[in-house]
Amino acid sequence: MKILQQLLEPYPVKQFLSEHWTKTAVHISADDSRKFRSFFSWNALNYLLNYHKLTEPDLRFSKQGKALPEPDNSRDWSERLRQGATLIVNGVHQRVPSVAKLAAQLRDDIGYETHINLYCSPANQQGFDCHYDTHDVLILQIEGEKKWFVYRETVFYPTSSMPSCQQDQPTDPPYLECVLKAGDLLYIPRGHWHYAVACEQPSLHLTVGIEPQTGLDWLDWLIHDLRDHPNWRQSLPAIVDDDTNALEQQLMALRQHLIEVLHQPDSLRSYIEQLRYRNHPSLPVCLPAQMGVDIFPNLLLTRFAWSPLHRIRVKQLSEMHYQIQIGSKQIDLKGIPATLVENLFERDEFKLLEIADWAPDLDLEVDIAPLLTHLVLEGVLQVETDPAGS
Repeated sequence: MKILQQLLEPYPVKQFLSEHWTKTAVHISADDSRKFRSFFSWNALNYLLNYHKLTEPDLRFSKQGKALPEPDNSRDWSERLRQGATLIVNGVHQRVPSVAKLAAQLRDDIGYETHINLYCSPANQQGFDCHYDTHDVLILQIEGEKKWFVYRETVFYPTSSMPSCQQDQPTDPPYLECVLKAGDLLYIPRGHWHYAVACEQPSLHLTVGIEPQTGLDWLDWLIHDLRDHPNWRQSLPAIVDDDTNALEQQLMALRQHLIEVLHQPDSLRSYIEQLRYRNHPSLPVCLPAQMGVDIFPNLLLTRFAWSPLHRIRVKQLSEMHYQIQIGSKQIDLKGIPATLVENLFERDEFKLLEIADWAPDLDLEVDIAPLLTHLVLEGVLQVETDPAGS
């Protein structure tokens, strides 16, 4: 819960999960206005707009709840903002390394897929009408201030097929009104109606969307699994002269088979394991090292780093035999002493020279270099090529 704890500070994670998660919105004030600037900033936004070719639907404008057509020229973007439109950049986690790392780490903390969008609003402007999202959201206020209004749900736990535009808006007053200042966080559960208005200065914030898994998703997974059984793919009997006996018999047989599947010891565990390793970001590319070139550019002082987007899980299968899980990739390592494993996988980065202290009985050329080369070629270990970091 490292990144979640960092986002919520000073609010306790345990209290957040027990009192607010999926239940009620909460505004968490911060002592440090720079709290979220390591993830994004005005400079980062300028870089996106100047050096990335952004078009709809990745880049959008909205004003007073109405979507505006895409400008013919990128130079018109600032004019749209001066006219009071809110700028939205979708999928910022796919374009900015620091935001990608935030999304990946939060996905590991929460267990569900995350995506991050950016919102830039001019002063005293409202970009969207009152609405609800079909996923949970964390609002990270980076610059400026924004006033939020949050209302109770009118549909409990809505799915993506139940958008707010098809529902009646709440008639009760908001149960939470707050002004987010730079460094503040706002959590809004899915289904809770809300809207926001920028205050006296332009507002810049990230919206972290957390896609929940529901019982319906489990059923979808079961349906996909049952497709491997021919009796579930078999056509149901025709109803001739209103005789449904054959149909009832086949449905009863299918029901019994489903009960047997659900009672299998590994049924739930298979689904849970699938959730743990699905929708991870791709392993980072590290060239030219992954081509087998310059894996040790600074010899013993060469620095290595694990993927910043993935959490490493280590399982010991037997003595000196370990299974390493990084994202969806699984690697078996044999002949590795426990002291090396303890040190190697508990650090974000390390030097080749340090391994000699962790495993003095291993030969550098015969044992250690081939091991690191294997991990680099598999894409789970990166060679740090910045001379300043060597």
